[in-house]
Amino acid sequence: MMDTDTGFKTGRIEALSDGIFAIAMTILILSFETLFKQPVTGMTETDLIAVMREYLPDLLHYVESFIILGVFWYLHHRQFHFIKKVDAIALFINILGLMFIALIPFSAVILGDYGNIRFAAILFECNLLFAGLTFFGHWVYVVHGHRFVNKEMDGSTIRFYGKRNMLMPAVSLLAVLVSLLNPRIGVSLYLAVPFILILWKRRDEQ
Repeated sequence: MMDTDTGFKTGRIEALSDGIFAIAMTILILSFETLFKQPVTGMTETDLIAVMREYLPDLLHYVESFIILGVFWYLHHRQFHFIKKVDAIALFINILGLMFIALIPFSAVILGDYGNIRFAAILFECNLLFAGLTFFGHWVYVVHGHRFVNKEMDGSTIRFYGKRNMLMPAVSLLAVLVSLLNPRIGVSLYLAVPFILILWKRRDEQ
């Protein structure tokens, strides 16, 4: 008998996505792996402060990367709030986006070690650019002709969440251009993303 099912329920997809986001967030801490090795005997307070100072760039990139992953998770969660089911194409697009999410700890470690080098910054930013573009493409696909969202969903809501999903690619593209001149300033642009989302939400509620 031919299977007449026209789509997949989103429960397992959301569970897989949440798991990958959680793992990626956890793996970020591995950039501090040398801190968990055998303690150095005879270390003074001054020595410890000097060591922690060396880890400061890694710590800042950890915080930034964790926030970025949190933003991606939030946007992904909001997408699936409206999606009732998906087909194989939407499933593949989502998996592709998750692949870029899982790469973020890798590019973040390189950025932490070589943050003053343009290639390291641009690699990190391109990672986020492709992740953002993939999730934006996923949104465009599922809302086209109300393919997998409620038929009553109005155009302004579709455009609003489309604009949200384009924020990360737009910031990433700007960050790449800025990093050609100054890598550290380029990467720091991502710190503005949560504040922009909060401002948009408050403006939308007014």
